[in-house]
Amino acid sequence: MMASDMDNDALGNPAEDLAMIRQMMEAGRNRVAVSGVHFILWGILLTIAFYVQYLSVYGYLPEMLVEIWVPMAAIGWLVEYYLARRCPPVTRTSNPAVVAHSASWSVVGITTLAYFGMSVITDTFDPKIITILSAGLMGGAYWITATVTGISWLRFVALGWWAVLAYATSLKVYDGEMLLVMAAASALLLTLPGFIVRRLHSSGE
Repeated sequence: MMASDMDNDALGNPAEDLAMIRQMMEAGRNRVAVSGVHFILWGILLTIAFYVQYLSVYGYLPEMLVEIWVPMAAIGWLVEYYLARRCPPVTRTSNPAVVAHSASWSVVGITTLAYFGMSVITDTFDPKIITILSAGLMGGAYWITATVTGISWLRFVALGWWAVLAYATSLKVYDGEMLLVMAAASALLLTLPGFIVRRLHSSGE
């Protein structure tokens, strides 16, 4: 009996071996489950929107707020809808990395949009609050994406957003210069990682 058990251990359990192979294959798929397109899309839109608002605040353009952010959000969500329609249903639902990644970034968009909408309607909009809120949420979303895909360096991007949160929180005077900081953060912590992840996705690494 003992000899038989030793033989089985030496040969290995076929079911366990198959499960391990599948787990390794799934890990590889998870790494490329996130294409980076959404990072690029929102990074470009936010960079432009923050810079346009900066020009508006300092008088280079007419004073605008809703006129900037509502079209920006509308364009972003419309493109997201178009991309979702192009994505095969099985890809959207069967890969846990895709599901977790999408859900975490949906939380960012919905929460920020809910605050912006209600604060504008009730005339309680505070640029410092929405900066802290959005930076914190994006840091969390990046951390989740890094965890479920295995792209560990995205955690450093998450730390970058949390650094923006800490910096914004520390400011006693919150002025229009912070809009340039947010434009730069959007370019460096959304658009740039998006292009890197896109290259990773395209190469299948």
